[in-house]
Amino acid sequence: TLQTPFLFQMPGKYISDLDPEELFTKLDRIGKGSFGEVFKGIDNRSKNVVAIKTIDLEEAEDEIEDIQQEITVLSQCDSPYITKYFGSYLKGSKLWIIMEYLGGGSALDLLKAGPFEESQIATMLKEILKGLDYLHSEKKIHRDIKAANVLLSEHGEVKLADFGVAGQLTDTQIKRETFVGTPFWMAPEVIQQSAYDSKADIWSLGITAIELAKGEPPNSDMHPMRVLFHIPKSSPPTLTGDFSKSFKEFTEACLNKDPTFRPTAKELLKHKFIVKHCKKTSYLSELIDRYRRWKEEGHSDSSSDDSDSESSNKENSESPAWSFTTVRKKKPEGRKVLNGTLSKSASLTTLISPVFTELKQQHKEHSEQRLAIEELERNIRLAEDVCPGITDRMVTHIIARYQKYVSHSCLSYFVLFLHAFQLI
Repeated sequence: TLQTPFLFQMPGKYISDLDPEELFTKLDRIGKGSFGEVFKGIDNRSKNVVAIKTIDLEEAEDEIEDIQQEITVLSQCDSPYITKYFGSYLKGSKLWIIMEYLGGGSALDLLKAGPFEESQIATMLKEILKGLDYLHSEKKIHRDIKAANVLLSEHGEVKLADFGVAGQLTDTQIKRETFVGTPFWMAPEVIQQSAYDSKADIWSLGITAIELAKGEPPNSDMHPMRVLFHIPKSSPPTLTGDFSKSFKEFTEACLNKDPTFRPTAKELLKHKFIVKHCKKTSYLSELIDRYRRWKEEGHSDSSSDDSDSESSNKENSESPAWSFTTVRKKKPEGRKVLNGTLSKSASLTTLISPVFTELKQQHKEHSEQRLAIEELERNIRLAEDVCPGITDRMVTHIIARYQKYVSHSCLSYFVLFLHAFQLI
């Protein structure tokens, strides 16, 4: 049985037991985040508009640690460049997280209506850099910077959101060694599980800058699994096309494979691309108006509900798309105990389950193969139950030992999973 009060005993943090349904009124659903739904809502006391993130803790039991992390990071932040956190409420198994409502949508939403001008990109990047400069000065890393996690107010103010994978840097552990982020935006040192610091956010910012310019990140035509193998081996992505020299130099500075040579957020705020092209944030309201007109014209926006957590996958378009969102892979050592048991491998849901889903779909007309696949999946889950963390170690071996297989298909990667069992 899920013991929600036990799970949310966070030092110095208080989850209210007041009834959130009496305090807040949910309106339209505006998004589907990492662990639940997001609604536009009203604070019944102040009548202010808020964002309400609701999470069913019984369904998200394996993700409790990440939910705690998001609440902890948000509650510690006090910056105009970070989404404001107003409090959390627990009702039964439902957790309500109340946050600032940003009605302009995400940068990813705004891109759907067309490309941005360089001055708009520079303005947006400057505000993101201010948010990163604040986080890094507080010894925090965001670790999932991308257009989908950049939100705008109706007046064009830009704020960082989605802190489910944000990390805390301590004085004694300045470098992180966990495997988290979204594959297309992930720094090489994060994929390789080397010690890394706030410079990982700078790489992701460079990828985001290209995303804002091109409408999608580099390597978006690849399968996300392949990207994990491709990024550490390949030269850094570059911004190509009809863009200014200073913009190309900005992305090049961010996308240095050696993190020690990447500039800090504070240094990038002084980059000539930002200084020369940046305008007031109110200028970005033009993008919001354009996006609204685009929607009113009847253009499809079916992915908007999932825009803060879904990554597209163009490769193998005839196959079902993976729900390959933010990777949250933690080392098995030092795992927190939840309900008296070790938490399970994150890669079980982010990597293994999608592989089995795809394989079962490919063999749906062949009952014998499908039954064999289902039996293998059950055995892998049984192994995880008996030895929590074994799946994460398996994926670690794959990335460390099989990077030369970057040209293989998804089915070949599954074969590598089987080989990996022999290496543990």
